[in-house]
Amino acid sequence: MGSRFFSKVQFGKEGTRGTAVAADTLLLGRIPAVGTDRTPVFPREDVGVNAPAVRAVIHQYLYSNTLSIEHGYFQALPWILGCGLKGGVSASEANVGQGDYEWNLTPSLSAANSPDSVTIELGDDTQAFETEYAMFERIRLSWTVAQGQDASPVGIEADFFGRQLSPTSFTSGISIPTVEPLNGKLSRMYVNSAWADVGTTEKTNILRGADIEILTGVHPKFAGSANKYFNSYGEGLIEVTANVTLEGNSDADAIFDAQQAGTFQVLRFAINGGQIGSGDNHMVTVDIGGYWESVSPLGSEDRNDNLHSGVFRGVAVDVSGTMKMLAVNVTTNVSAY
Repeated sequence: MGSRFFSKVQFGKEGTRGTAVAADTLLLGRIPAVGTDRTPVFPREDVGVNAPAVRAVIHQYLYSNTLSIEHGYFQALPWILGCGLKGGVSASEANVGQGDYEWNLTPSLSAANSPDSVTIELGDDTQAFETEYAMFERIRLSWTVAQGQDASPVGIEADFFGRQLSPTSFTSGISIPTVEPLNGKLSRMYVNSAWADVGTTEKTNILRGADIEILTGVHPKFAGSANKYFNSYGEGLIEVTANVTLEGNSDADAIFDAQQAGTFQVLRFAINGGQIGSGDNHMVTVDIGGYWESVSPLGSEDRNDNLHSGVFRGVAVDVSGTMKMLAVNVTTNVSAY
């Protein structure tokens, strides 16, 4: 009998897309329901039998699922973003010998981003399964700042697809990683009117929570071939939105005014963590340039404090000959995935 406490998810980066590799990293999070990679059809055929069908046919394979890390951590970000937004990124050490590696995972809006692919293993002590050529099509970071001693975790949710789901055996000997948690209480929001000034004007005492969703545009591509699984991947439109909950103060009112006036703004969401060695701190910044789609004053209340709610949508603009909409940077103590 399979045991929940022996269930796990682990992964390894593929050298060749679609060629399964052994896992080398254990994911801290909850295992999803495994599901299936194929759906049979039951043709309606007239064969003189009082039954709706006499056979089942499976034409194609595709595995999709969602990885969910309720208490997100910095070390999970490079591989998830690297397999959805920007592949082939080489991290650089900010301070030599301190292990504080900087990852620029900002996608290009004018060239291919070539996201990496991984082999994901998941299952329990009865049966493990693997899916190769796994890539992420939706990435979500969300948090609420608790109003007391409760936790304020930053959740990471990532939708992925893979070629197929195959029974396997777990790669053994992978250690439980030591990680730095993402803490929503340490989140900060900056609002500027141009990309050149991004991250210079912090709006303090305002951010109560945020939900950032990135649709990577990465998708499987099927064509006639010798196999039932997809042949390759494609890169479609990148989209980003941020839903925020704000303290109903004068800065929130100014944001309402910006929405009313249709003013272009650049938001930075920054979350910092502990120091890495004697170098830089763990840090993630998500910069979005665009417009407020909606801002609702008095959208909710908390213990008689009025809160604004807003939706910010990223749009591409030309910045000195380069199109910009979204920038993502991570500093953490992993140099590769």
